[in-house]
Amino acid sequence: MKVIAHSPHLISASEALRRVFLPHLGLQTIRLRKPLPPRYQHLNLQYRNYGPRTKAPIPAARDEGSGRDEGIRAPEIQIVGSNNSLQPPRSLRESLATIDRSTHFIMQVGEKVHPRYADEPEPDEGQRDARPKIPVCKVIDKQAHRQAEIAKAKSKKTTSIPTKEVELNWTIAPHDLEHRLKKMREFLNDGRRVEVVFGKKRRGWMLRKDVGEGRARELLEMIRDQAATVEGSKEWKAAEGVEGAELRMFLEAKGNNSKWGSKE
Repeated sequence: MKVIAHSPHLISASEALRRVFLPHLGLQTIRLRKPLPPRYQHLNLQYRNYGPRTKAPIPAARDEGSGRDEGIRAPEIQIVGSNNSLQPPRSLRESLATIDRSTHFIMQVGEKVHPRYADEPEPDEGQRDARPKIPVCKVIDKQAHRQAEIAKAKSKKTTSIPTKEVELNWTIAPHDLEHRLKKMREFLNDGRRVEVVFGKKRRGWMLRKDVGEGRARELLEMIRDQAATVEGSKEWKAAEGVEGAELRMFLEAKGNNSKWGSKE
């Protein structure tokens, strides 16, 4: 009886069909952890690779939470105009397309109830305002912003005048307002700098009611009038923020701060 020797080039019928109908799939040689015994080393063991085993690409991390350009986490924003009035809501992408990004950027300075939901019922006292919010933003000149940051850093090094904060909200009751304005005058008379802060205490605190521009300006003028009763008082830096949302005023009474070693 004649024995037919085994040929390593023979393949099964199923393997032949795969090569005919799936020619695009390549072959890769199996790498075994242990070497084959000598009697099997002449065999060309192979397996078929049914596609690349690569992980899906990880999307680039978005600069979320920075409050600047693409880091503003909202599809729409409202930009503060040159006269401190809010422009109609506009998509963030459209807003970025309207500025020269080599010289300017968009920075979030606060948030307010979205105009489309301003007429919805307000929450009860102490309850969270669940109405959708919209970021309030400003277009910032990069060079001016850089110079302001340098000046701010120098100011911290050259003055030792203590600063006090007076926290207010746009819907403050008259009695509470009177008490806080009294504290503001006391701090100014004592030679301290005063920062009047709107909307810092907690998220949504200043948003219980949609404050009109008239009420906001009336309140700011009242603060300035009360500060003017202290001799030498002035705003040593322009207010930052948006009327009716988050805002910070900077007051001092020049002449009263000599005891704190002011170098101004």
